[in-house]
Amino acid sequence: MTASTFPTDAEGAPAPYVGEEELATGLARLRRRASMLPTERWLAVAGGVLMPLGVVLVIIGWYGAAHTSRLFEEIPYLISGGMLGIVLSSIGAALYFGYWLTRIVAGERQIVDVLARMEAKLEAANVESGVAGGAVDAPGRFVATPTGTMFHRPECPVVADRPASELRTVTLPATGMSPCKLCAPLD
Repeated sequence: MTASTFPTDAEGAPAPYVGEEELATGLARLRRRASMLPTERWLAVAGGVLMPLGVVLVIIGWYGAAHTSRLFEEIPYLISGGMLGIVLSSIGAALYFGYWLTRIVAGERQIVDVLARMEAKLEAANVESGVAGGAVDAPGRFVATPTGTMFHRPECPVVADRPASELRTVTLPATGMSPCKLCAPLD
């Protein structure tokens, strides 16, 4: 049987509650600390310098080994030029790959931020137009514009920003009307 790594006085005590404000403060400090490091720039510069330097060392090692006829003179060229060049090129490629990954992650974060803002605007528009959670969740409730030939779900982006006074309620079967292709109300 192994001994526990927890202190004896904290074995029965529950973990302290951490509020959302404390978590937000800690996350903000972490983001500030991470933003101070120019990681993208350093990864791109180091990768862009080490890869060509490694290739040049491999070429110099090959040139030195190819222009001597004695084996004991070729080995130092191959070790110092060839192997060091391959290692430097590999490290440079890995750093440049890391730079590429940070760029992808930054782009994905921007997309998520934009989508979050769009979702917040749509929710705000639903609240302003009177389409609350109860109306959205009501099964079989569809709306259309006064002169429209398509019926939509109340949360459809086509009709979500319109006030309730500009919409009419549609009951199925709606003759002469077709379902919206964007919100697919019948699915």
